[in-house]
Amino acid sequence: MIRKWFAAALVVCSFQAFSLQDIAELDASSSHYIRDDLFVFMHAGAGRNYRILGSIEAGTPITVIDRDNDAEFTQITDDEGRTGWVESRFVSNTMSQAEQLPIISERLAESQSALQSAQSENARLRQQFNDARQQVSTLTTTNDEQATQITRLSAKVESANKDELVMWFTRGGMVAGAGILLGVLLTYMPKRKRRNSEWM
Repeated sequence: MIRKWFAAALVVCSFQAFSLQDIAELDASSSHYIRDDLFVFMHAGAGRNYRILGSIEAGTPITVIDRDNDAEFTQITDDEGRTGWVESRFVSNTMSQAEQLPIISERLAESQSALQSAQSENARLRQQFNDARQQVSTLTTTNDEQATQITRLSAKVESANKDELVMWFTRGGMVAGAGILLGVLLTYMPKRKRRNSEWM
């Protein structure tokens, strides 16, 4: 008798600790879990008045066998192979936090690894960009220097062409003057008499 009262008191305390939540219709499936609410009692039948077979810890994966909509109890088989009834409001098709934690941790590790790879790639690309920008700056400076040299050489060539043209004009004038002077001299030079080569 004392044991029954003690069990009933535990049931009442567990009901007060759990929050009430409506759940959808549960089909017979193994992809269900006990909600993350400490633990729940497993009864021998679909009701609180039935004998308590034991307790199931929160997050335990279970297999749903049947559901009593009137009594709001669900028949399950737990991970230890025990079959019994628990309140439907403590059955969820969401993976327990205990089982989600390794998956989340693995995904977090993958995300961190991908982030580190992305950061390394970003640093490499940034370095390449800085190198390319330095090369562009160097090429721009070289191009400016070459443009300055081309401008200076063009000015020299143009000046040399002008000097050569002046020189040719000067030489041409000198040649023309010499020709005129020679012509004048030839005009004033006495002519030699021609010898009579006819025989008398």
